[in-house]
Amino acid sequence: MKAILLAFILLAAAIGLLFCLRQLRVAQPPPTVVVTSQGPTIERLERLSHLVTSRVYVVDVLIGEGEGCRGAWLIRGDALIAVPLNKAAITEKDESAKRATIRLPQPEVLTARVDHERTRSWEVRTTTWIPWHADQDRLRDEVMLQAQRMVSQTAGSKEHLDQAKRAAEVIIAALYEHVGWELKIVWQEPANARAADAKAVAAARR
Repeated sequence: MKAILLAFILLAAAIGLLFCLRQLRVAQPPPTVVVTSQGPTIERLERLSHLVTSRVYVVDVLIGEGEGCRGAWLIRGDALIAVPLNKAAITEKDESAKRATIRLPQPEVLTARVDHERTRSWEVRTTTWIPWHADQDRLRDEVMLQAQRMVSQTAGSKEHLDQAKRAAEVIIAALYEHVGWELKIVWQEPANARAADAKAVAAARR
């Protein structure tokens, strides 16, 4: 009987101790978590490789004639425009004020494709009286090749590239704003502009 009573007392003491420890844990304030950022680095930007900012949809009608045939196609395609972040450079960085300046390369067409599921042939007919001189498959292949180039050139227009630049500025600035950094983004000059400047400098030295 004494053993049972002793066991009951020990069990009650253990339960009381657990209850006290639980109350003590609840009463203590949670530890403060401090998160800091060292600011943007080239390594972090390079991991993203390309930042896709927009998708451009292109619709056009191409007419092809040759190989003894003539045809018209309703072309539908799309392209992705991206900024190659692996070519970015940090030109200024103030860790105390948490401000940085990043120079980004010009956006470029990352991928361009013809949507063959939505592309339609309007009319394809033979224009020669010699049957074996008509090659509709070869004509279609050539038209699709030109369609691929057309989608890429249309997506790479100045209007679409400017839209991609504005989107990239918003995305990257917001990315570091959450960790307390203020970014200024500048853009590299386009390749054709740099080539024109180089020619002007060379001409001035002559």
